Amino acid sequence: MAIAAIGFFYVLTMYMGLGAVVNAALNPVTDNMSAPLLARTFGTFLFAVISAIAFATVLGTVSGLIIAASGAVAHDLMDRYMQLGHTEKQKVRAGKIAAFVVGIIAIVLGIIFQGMNVSFLVGLAFAVAASANLPSIIMILFWKKTTAKGIASSIVTGMVSAIGIIMFSPSMYDKFGLDPATAPFPLDNPGIVSIPLSFLVLVVVSLLTQKKEASAA
Repeated sequence: MAIAAIGFFYVLTMYMGLGAVVNAALNPVTDNMSAPLLARTFGTFLFAVISAIAFATVLGTVSGLIIAASGAVAHDLMDRYMQLGHTEKQKVRAGKIAAFVVGIIAIVLGIIFQGMNVSFLVGLAFAVAASANLPSIIMILFWKKTTAKGIASSIVTGMVSAIGIIMFSPSMYDKFGLDPATAPFPLDNPGIVSIPLSFLVLVVVSLLTQKKEASAA
């Protein structure tokens, strides 16, 4: 039910935007018009309140993602997957270093993509996340032959392919001063290629490693 509600929300947003453009309510060339429209509709005071709430939300989201990333590196990657056998003190230190590195990467990416449409960037983030996670989530629930190596291969394939396709998309070519018409991938969103590719890798690797994992168990 929750997935259906979220999907309906994003589909509804798309139709409302297209309807506003068709009826000349919005200029399709203009980007990021939320703030000016709020200021014009609700006045300066309410615009300031909404901006403060948005800023606080951004800070909370970013801090939560950094904490989750640092915990994943220190606990899941280094301790569970790489089995380095670190002590609790070493895990805390690794988490702090990971948080710092993730924060630096986020700042650098923010500077690189400064001026681009935020909604478009959010769509790309969802495409990368779906490419890495969606096949694993669906197949582990509905396909009994899914293996751990298949899931790992699917996550890596989906993430790498999605990021690679984005870097060779027309929008990225235009961002870095290149001719968008010469971009190797004609679409801006990689999901149509990276998600099926991630599914395919998961199925193939799971079928190839099923007997090995069964014998190891």
